[in-house]
Amino acid sequence: MSRFKTVAPLMVYLDPKELAQLKKYANKLSKTFSQIVREGVSMRLAGTDDPYSNGLKDGLNKAMELAQKTKGSQMKFPSGKSFGDLVCDEIYAFIHERFREEK
Repeated sequence: MSRFKTVAPLMVYLDPKELAQLKKYANKLSKTFSQIVREGVSMRLAGTDDPYSNGLKDGLNKAMELAQKTKGSQMKFPSGKSFGDLVCDEIYAFIHERFREEK
């Protein structure tokens, strides 16, 4: 380890176009380059970067969006939650369990 207690330094060489894209992406998310690189490494090591998993997550997120917007899902229960909220809660729980990530 370096002088840092929780991280070790690493040098990475990027194509200039990739570096420009990384800068835009980091600015958009208000994150540092290091944070994004660490997330990418974690994704690779966890195996959550494959096209199937990404497609599944995208589809589930789209399903939650539609569940919130559909007129029939606006019906409220005595708990105060709508049908759409309950459906989204279940989908979110599945995503959280399947991919072990924060929303």
